[in-house]
Amino acid sequence: MKGRDVILGILSQSEKTGYEINDILQNRLSYFYDGTYGMIYPTLRKLEQECLVSKKVIVQTGKPNKNVYSITPAGEKELLNYLESDVADDSFKSDFLMRLFFATNLSDQEIVTLIEDEIARKEQKIAQLEKNYEIWKEQGISKNQELTLRYGLAQYITNKKFLEEELKNYKKH
Repeated sequence: MKGRDVILGILSQSEKTGYEINDILQNRLSYFYDGTYGMIYPTLRKLEQECLVSKKVIVQTGKPNKNVYSITPAGEKELLNYLESDVADDSFKSDFLMRLFFATNLSDQEIVTLIEDEIARKEQKIAQLEKNYEIWKEQGISKNQELTLRYGLAQYITNKKFLEEELKNYKKH
């Protein structure tokens, strides 16, 4: 999945500003897509050049003009091609696991702290997703969007339970 596919997907739901796209990336999609604010505008410019999105400038008094982007029919076709293409294997990156893997020089207490901190991060992610879930249900969420959110929750909950069990085992030894 490329940033362009994600942005086209976001715009397929309704027109958005770059700020609104960033909000969706950072809140609704952050548990399964690592999008950055810095990729949004270059991607939007490229999509606009390729006639996959169009831009409407809204003139505002006392503040900068607002650019609102919408998907074009060509963009919808591009998104459909992506949706119908083969699904790529998931890629997984974890700073926590990388540190744990190379932690041979850390003390047992430092390892315990590392694991406890990760459990706390998972608890925060679970709480945030549960809070967002309630908000998004009120705002309207599709069955597919709800499924992705519940999938993310299940992953965090499972990872947290696994780490809690492993922490107990680690402390025994």
